[in-house]
Amino acid sequence: MNNRMFYLILLSIVLGIAGGIFLPEHMIAIRWIGTLFINLLKLIALPLIFSALVGAITSIGNTKRLGSIGTYTICYVLASVSFAVIIGLVLLNVFKPGVGLPPQLILANAAATHTKTLDFSSFLLTLFPPNIVAAAAKFEIMPIVFFSIVFSIACISVGESAKPVMNLFNGLRDIFVKMIIWLMHLTPIGLFSLLGSAIAEAALQKRLMESVRGMLLFIVVFMLGLFLQCLWQFAILRYINRKNSSDFIRHAGNPMLTAFVTSSSIATLPVALIAAKQIKITDEVGRFVLPFSTTINLAGTAMYEAVSTLFFCQILGMHLSIMAQLGIFLTSIVAGMGATGIPEGGLVTMIMVLRSANVPTSALVLLLPFDRILDRFRTMVNVWGSLVCAATVDYLSTGKKSQSVANLHPIYLAEKEDVAMATNSGSGT
Repeated sequence: MNNRMFYLILLSIVLGIAGGIFLPEHMIAIRWIGTLFINLLKLIALPLIFSALVGAITSIGNTKRLGSIGTYTICYVLASVSFAVIIGLVLLNVFKPGVGLPPQLILANAAATHTKTLDFSSFLLTLFPPNIVAAAAKFEIMPIVFFSIVFSIACISVGESAKPVMNLFNGLRDIFVKMIIWLMHLTPIGLFSLLGSAIAEAALQKRLMESVRGMLLFIVVFMLGLFLQCLWQFAILRYINRKNSSDFIRHAGNPMLTAFVTSSSIATLPVALIAAKQIKITDEVGRFVLPFSTTINLAGTAMYEAVSTLFFCQILGMHLSIMAQLGIFLTSIVAGMGATGIPEGGLVTMIMVLRSANVPTSALVLLLPFDRILDRFRTMVNVWGSLVCAATVDYLSTGKKSQSVANLHPIYLAEKEDVAMATNSGSGT
């Protein structure tokens, strides 16, 4: 099914490009089909994000493992996702791939134009609305995210009586994941309409080649960001964890290849658990860290959402201050952690980031032709990050002691053994 969908998407890209160039008026006439596809994505976004975050956060309390392993895992995940977003934002500010591209590429499919300048105080005010139901009706997602976090902490605090509620939201998450998988079968149709109408607009304005060059630069910058993300994690693996890097990469190759084929961190989890045993990560750490990290340690997805949003802002000519970019930074972290590790899950949660930056959701049309292949690469980075996370937590929670003993001088170890033998023989007489 995955291969067939991949070929259908390739076909829709080819047909959309051809239709936009040779039949621009007809492609603009069927733009409503793409708009319907975007609306269906938005329809699932709110319940998916809420249930996914509640399920991920309450899973910590369910395991009753909020000790050193849980603390190390959360700290590493937050650091990993934060570094990924920072890398992406820095690269976008340096290379500016969106500057000079026609805003009509985004606004052509938008119901309204959102080009106002952001400020951090306005972003903060949107986090605390007086009515959470009204915020949901207006599709203000960040208040929903903060409410879900507080709700999850309350569930953990209540304890045993809240377990049915936790199980309910885990079940809801699985249901919405299934709905998204169904929706992805409509991707070729929506992609054909959205891509064709956007190319038709660019062709009519004689800006097509300029737009293609800008998108290619964006893709190169994003791939560079993914490489840098893997690089600093490899440095931790090599110089802090003191793992055999070649052995680690060899065993991590299978889950990373699975991640590329399936585009799903969750689908790759069973293979990652096998690789963790081969890498000699303790079962206690691997069985806790990998499922949790697979759910929220989606650094590649968080980077993708941050750089895409800033890319769209550059196209629209929105001049963002450092504080405004901090808002994108925070939103991308939360959105990346709520992407649930499923194929195309980043497209759903990206709506939250776009809304926080006042960017029309029609901007997604620029990503759809490339998202399927980019999704495979960022999923590989997510799975790689989860394995490095498990190895790091294993080292910090159990490996330090054994590592320090292993590094002791042989003479000292021999003397220690002699003392132990003497003590045992003395106590036996």
